[in-house]
Amino acid sequence: MAKTGRVSGYDVPAEGYRELYGEEQLQKYDLIFRNSTIDLENVEIVLDVGCGIGLLREYLRELGFDGFYIGLDILEDRIMEAKKNKDHNSDLILADVHHLPFRDRSFDLIALITVAHLLKIEESLKELKRASKRILIITILKGISFSAKLFKIVKELMSGWMITSLDKPWIKDLICISIRRGD
Repeated sequence: MAKTGRVSGYDVPAEGYRELYGEEQLQKYDLIFRNSTIDLENVEIVLDVGCGIGLLREYLRELGFDGFYIGLDILEDRIMEAKKNKDHNSDLILADVHHLPFRDRSFDLIALITVAHLLKIEESLKELKRASKRILIITILKGISFSAKLFKIVKELMSGWMITSLDKPWIKDLICISIRRGD
């Protein structure tokens, strides 16, 4: 994932991430998976882009998700930290979202949580759409100068998909859930 303008605070060592941002991430996950129409029963394989230390994998397992999880990050220290809790039905990959090493429509659900502001968004969204079978979750950090522009780009590039936006004042991200319409 290209570092196109780091936002201070999210550039912390992997070892300290859980303590600094774990609760915040859990709030986002709850909003996405408990308060939306996403049904994990029909999800067999998940790609977590910018997986960090693997918090989403842990959360999904607690919800009962027993499908295959792939975490992808460009930062090696994040992948190494995530591997400490790796389970038998997951894999962790050091790779760049702008050039995903996966076939078209490989994933039932792709999550890009609090990472969009670090990417070349048009390039990465094309890759994510290509690799997605059905569900693409993108969160956009609010309060940065280009948040509105990112949201507009996401809406434009996801035209043809059903898009639901979730915005709660206590959550630092605007959540966009895109579902591929029938082809």
